[in-house]
Amino acid sequence: MGLKGRVMELLRVGDEQTLGALATRDPGVSRFLLGRLWDPDKAVRRRAARVLGVASGVHPEMGVELVRRLMWALNDESATNGLHGIPAIAEIGFNNPELVAPFVEPLASLSWDDGLRSEIIRALTRIAETAPEEIRPVCNTLAENVDFEDPDERQAFEGLLGMFGGIDDS
Repeated sequence: MGLKGRVMELLRVGDEQTLGALATRDPGVSRFLLGRLWDPDKAVRRRAARVLGVASGVHPEMGVELVRRLMWALNDESATNGLHGIPAIAEIGFNNPELVAPFVEPLASLSWDDGLRSEIIRALTRIAETAPEEIRPVCNTLAENVDFEDPDERQAFEGLLGMFGGIDDS
Protein backbone atom coordinates (compact mmCIF):
# COMPACT_ATOMS: atom_id res chain seq x y z
CA MET A 1 0.00 0.00 0.00
CA GLY A 2 1.35 3.41 -0.98
CA LEU A 3 1.46 6.47 1.24
CA LYS A 4 -1.86 7.83 -0.05
CA GLY A 5 -3.56 4.49 0.59
CA ARG A 6 -2.09 4.30 4.07
CA VAL A 7 -3.29 7.82 4.89
CA MET A 8 -6.76 7.00 3.60
CA GLU A 9 -6.94 3.78 5.63
CA LEU A 10 -5.78 5.52 8.84
CA LEU A 11 -8.39 8.24 8.29
CA ARG A 12 -11.10 5.68 7.61
CA VAL A 13 -10.40 3.67 10.77
CA GLY A 14 -9.83 6.80 12.86
CA ASP A 15 -6.23 6.11 13.90
CA GLU A 16 -5.29 9.76 14.39
CA GLN A 17 -2.36 8.92 16.65
CA THR A 18 -0.56 6.87 14.00
CA LEU A 19 -1.54 9.32 11.28
CA GLY A 20 -0.33 12.26 13.37
CA ALA A 21 3.02 10.56 13.92
CA LEU A 22 3.29 9.90 10.19
CA ALA A 23 2.35 13.49 9.30
CA THR A 24 4.87 14.97 11.75
CA ARG A 25 7.64 12.77 10.29
CA ASP A 26 6.68 13.42 6.67
CA PRO A 27 5.14 16.84 5.91
CA GLY A 28 4.27 15.51 2.43
CA VAL A 29 1.39 13.64 4.05
CA SER A 30 -0.36 17.01 4.31
CA ARG A 31 -1.24 17.02 0.60
CA PHE A 32 -3.28 13.84 1.06
CA LEU A 33 -4.90 15.21 4.21
CA LEU A 34 -5.73 18.50 2.52
CA GLY A 35 -7.77 16.71 -0.12
CA ARG A 36 -9.69 14.83 2.56
CA LEU A 37 -11.04 18.09 3.99
CA TRP A 38 -13.66 17.81 1.24
CA ASP A 39 -14.38 14.10 1.78
CA PRO A 40 -18.09 13.18 1.79
CA ASP A 41 -17.62 11.58 5.23
CA LYS A 42 -17.72 14.26 7.93
CA ALA A 43 -15.68 12.09 10.33
CA VAL A 44 -12.89 11.77 7.76
CA ARG A 45 -12.93 15.54 7.20
CA ARG A 46 -12.67 16.24 10.95
CA ARG A 47 -9.86 13.70 11.41
CA ALA A 48 -7.92 15.20 8.50
CA ALA A 49 -8.33 18.69 10.00
CA ARG A 50 -7.11 17.56 13.43
CA VAL A 51 -4.06 15.79 11.99
CA LEU A 52 -3.19 18.81 9.85
CA GLY A 53 -3.30 20.86 13.05
CA VAL A 54 -0.92 18.49 14.82
CA ALA A 55 1.48 18.41 11.86
CA SER A 56 1.42 22.20 11.60
CA GLY A 57 2.49 22.42 15.21
CA VAL A 58 5.68 20.58 14.24
CA HIS A 59 6.08 22.09 10.76
CA PRO A 60 5.01 25.74 11.13
CA GLU A 61 6.11 26.75 7.62
CA MET A 62 3.74 24.12 6.23
CA GLY A 63 1.00 25.37 8.56
CA VAL A 64 1.29 28.95 7.33
CA GLU A 65 1.11 27.81 3.71
CA LEU A 66 -1.93 25.64 4.45
CA VAL A 67 -3.76 28.51 6.18
CA ARG A 68 -2.99 30.80 3.23
CA ARG A 69 -4.40 28.25 0.79
CA LEU A 70 -7.47 27.59 2.92
CA MET A 71 -8.16 31.31 3.34
CA TRP A 72 -7.85 31.74 -0.43
CA ALA A 73 -10.42 28.95 -0.84
CA LEU A 74 -12.85 31.14 1.14
CA ASN A 75 -12.41 33.97 -1.34
CA ASP A 76 -15.09 34.21 -4.03
CA GLU A 77 -12.38 34.63 -6.66
CA SER A 78 -10.95 31.18 -5.91
CA ALA A 79 -14.08 29.43 -7.25
CA THR A 80 -13.66 26.90 -4.44
CA ASN A 81 -16.01 25.97 -1.64
CA GLY A 82 -13.78 26.79 1.31
CA LEU A 83 -16.28 25.83 4.01
CA HIS A 84 -14.65 22.48 4.72
CA GLY A 85 -11.23 24.07 5.13
CA ILE A 86 -12.31 26.14 8.13
CA PRO A 87 -11.96 23.28 10.65
CA ALA A 88 -8.35 22.81 9.53
CA ILE A 89 -7.68 26.51 10.15
CA ALA A 90 -9.19 25.98 13.60
CA GLU A 91 -6.99 22.99 14.38
CA ILE A 92 -3.86 24.70 13.09
CA GLY A 93 -4.71 27.68 15.29
CA PHE A 94 -5.40 25.45 18.28
CA ASN A 95 -2.00 23.75 17.90
CA ASN A 96 0.01 26.81 16.91
CA PRO A 97 -1.92 30.05 17.53
CA GLU A 98 0.89 32.29 16.28
CA LEU A 99 0.47 30.84 12.80
CA VAL A 100 -3.16 31.87 12.45
CA ALA A 101 -2.98 35.17 14.34
CA PRO A 102 -2.63 37.22 11.12
CA PHE A 103 -5.66 35.42 9.66
CA VAL A 104 -8.08 35.73 12.58
CA GLU A 105 -9.44 39.14 11.62
CA PRO A 106 -9.85 38.27 7.92
CA LEU A 107 -11.60 35.03 8.90
CA ALA A 108 -13.97 36.85 11.27
CA SER A 109 -14.68 39.44 8.58
CA LEU A 110 -16.19 36.65 6.45
CA SER A 111 -18.89 36.07 9.07
CA TRP A 112 -21.29 38.14 6.93
CA ASP A 113 -21.64 34.97 4.82
CA ASP A 114 -24.57 32.92 6.14
CA GLY A 115 -23.05 29.73 4.74
CA LEU A 116 -19.73 30.19 6.55
CA ARG A 117 -20.69 31.97 9.78
CA SER A 118 -21.42 28.97 12.04
CA GLU A 119 -18.22 27.20 11.01
CA ILE A 120 -16.24 30.41 11.53
CA ILE A 121 -17.66 30.77 15.05
CA ARG A 122 -16.76 27.14 15.83
CA ALA A 123 -13.25 27.67 14.45
CA LEU A 124 -12.64 30.81 16.46
CA THR A 125 -13.95 29.06 19.56
CA ARG A 126 -11.46 26.23 19.02
CA ILE A 127 -8.58 28.66 18.59
CA ALA A 128 -9.72 30.57 21.69
CA GLU A 129 -9.14 27.41 23.75
CA THR A 130 -5.38 28.04 23.46
CA ALA A 131 -5.22 31.69 22.43
CA PRO A 132 -8.19 33.69 23.73
CA GLU A 133 -6.23 36.90 23.34
CA GLU A 134 -6.23 36.37 19.56
CA ILE A 135 -9.99 35.90 19.34
CA ARG A 136 -11.50 38.37 21.79
CA PRO A 137 -10.81 41.43 19.59
CA VAL A 138 -12.97 40.03 16.75
CA CYS A 139 -16.05 39.21 18.83
CA ASN A 140 -17.68 42.55 17.97
CA THR A 141 -17.29 41.79 14.26
CA LEU A 142 -18.98 38.45 14.80
CA ALA A 143 -21.75 40.01 16.88
CA GLU A 144 -22.64 42.32 13.99
CA ASN A 145 -23.32 39.29 11.80
CA VAL A 146 -24.71 36.57 14.07
CA ASP A 147 -28.26 35.46 13.29
CA PHE A 148 -29.66 35.42 16.80
CA GLU A 149 -32.87 33.86 15.45
CA ASP A 150 -30.89 30.72 14.59
CA PRO A 151 -30.65 28.78 17.88
CA ASP A 152 -27.52 26.82 16.88
CA GLU A 153 -25.69 29.93 15.73
CA ARG A 154 -26.75 31.89 18.80
CA GLN A 155 -25.64 29.05 21.09
CA ALA A 156 -22.27 28.76 19.34
CA PHE A 157 -21.69 32.51 19.63
CA GLU A 158 -22.76 32.59 23.28
CA GLY A 159 -20.36 29.70 23.94
CA LEU A 160 -17.55 31.72 22.43
CA LEU A 161 -18.46 34.80 24.45
CA GLY A 162 -18.65 32.67 27.59
CA MET A 163 -14.93 32.02 27.23
CA PHE A 164 -14.35 35.75 27.78
CA GLY A 165 -17.23 36.74 30.01
CA GLY A 166 -18.86 38.80 27.24
CA ILE A 167 -17.92 41.25 24.50
CA ASP A 168 -15.03 43.64 25.08
CA ASP A 169 -16.41 47.15 24.65
CA SER A 170 -13.01 48.83 24.67
